[in-house]
Amino acid sequence: MRPGRPNDLAGVLELWRDEVRAGKRDCVPSDVRLRAVMAGFDWEARSRIVERAGGGLGGAVLVSNRATPLGTLASIDVSSGPASQELIDDLVRWGLGLSRAAGASTAQVWRGRGHTDGFDRLGLEMVRPWWRMDLAPTSETAAPTPVWGYELRDARSVPAASWADVHNLTFADHWRFSPRTAEELIAGRPPELSLMAVTSGGTPAALTLCQIEVYRVDPREQPVGIVSSVGTLPDQRRRGLATWLVAEALLRLRQGGARHVSLYVDGRNPQRAFDAYCKLGFEVAFETEVWEATFK
Repeated sequence: MRPGRPNDLAGVLELWRDEVRAGKRDCVPSDVRLRAVMAGFDWEARSRIVERAGGGLGGAVLVSNRATPLGTLASIDVSSGPASQELIDDLVRWGLGLSRAAGASTAQVWRGRGHTDGFDRLGLEMVRPWWRMDLAPTSETAAPTPVWGYELRDARSVPAASWADVHNLTFADHWRFSPRTAEELIAGRPPELSLMAVTSGGTPAALTLCQIEVYRVDPREQPVGIVSSVGTLPDQRRRGLATWLVAEALLRLRQGGARHVSLYVDGRNPQRAFDAYCKLGFEVAFETEVWEATFK
């Protein structure tokens, strides 16, 4: 096991693609998103690589951090070929050690259901099922139905700063909330795919953020429309705003060329957002298990 280098990225991507084929991983990030995620990544300090005797990579672990109101949350990305469980355990163990030493309060490992054997022995606990819900573009969906007393706007008419304010207020009571900036939320998205419901007086009430992505080694028809955030302010919930916005998002994603549509949702969402998505024709297509270790 050695420290990673930037030129290992191609090999890591091949491991990720193999894991998608094997059902261990949901997808490989699109090229645009990958560049954003890996920009400035410290390979020497935050990765370890295992090389195969015959050439190529046999395994890799990459660790990243993000700030949350409850402390630093570390994400441990483990990938492997047809590796032994012992090697996977070693990679996870290294990631946990780095996370603890770097001051993280919690470390997470996300992995496809059925591919997490032994994680409990490493001090990890399964805390969440995370669902990718898919809708085939040929599915019959209801036309967007506006909610009385509200109107729909998008990023062509809503000031950039408003998106972060509404997003952070909307998700503040959600599991593992992390504040986001306007740059993170809407930069690079077509403005018509950032939707906001506002009251007749112009007060924000709910939002939906979408994009169209192209994924490699993916069984979904490409490109894929992604409904990446759906949120309603607490005092505006249970009025049908999220259903309206997602239905409108589906229409716009299809008009933008999406051949398939996916969204992601916490399988233990206390508002049971997935019920509304099921009514729109979405079904669970992939389940990722989220495992955590908490450091005292």
